[in-house]
Amino acid sequence: MARSAMLFSEWHTPDGILNLCSDRAASDDTHVRTFKGMLNRGLMVAYERNRSNEPFCTLVRSYVNVQFNALYELSRVQSSYGIDWRCPYVGPHGHAQVAALDTLVAAIGVNDV
Repeated sequence: MARSAMLFSEWHTPDGILNLCSDRAASDDTHVRTFKGMLNRGLMVAYERNRSNEPFCTLVRSYVNVQFNALYELSRVQSSYGIDWRCPYVGPHGHAQVAALDTLVAAIGVNDV
């Protein structure tokens, strides 16, 4: 299931950035927007429970790192993170911060920082 979620093209840009509901207005579907972070957090847990499966761990690490890099490099102003991880930050939204927090923690977890 984790592998299918990471590879489901409808949820991602061609370069692998999670794009779930990014095109909707900021006030729409806040629970769906926080799903981006929950997915990354869940992948971190799957990573921790399957450390002996190196191909799976490599896939999860690579996937989470793509999300982290998009979030950190493309959608951040200082310590505030945007809704759409594909493009520049457009303003503060609580649900965007929650999704970012889960993703930042997942990046730490899968990289053994």
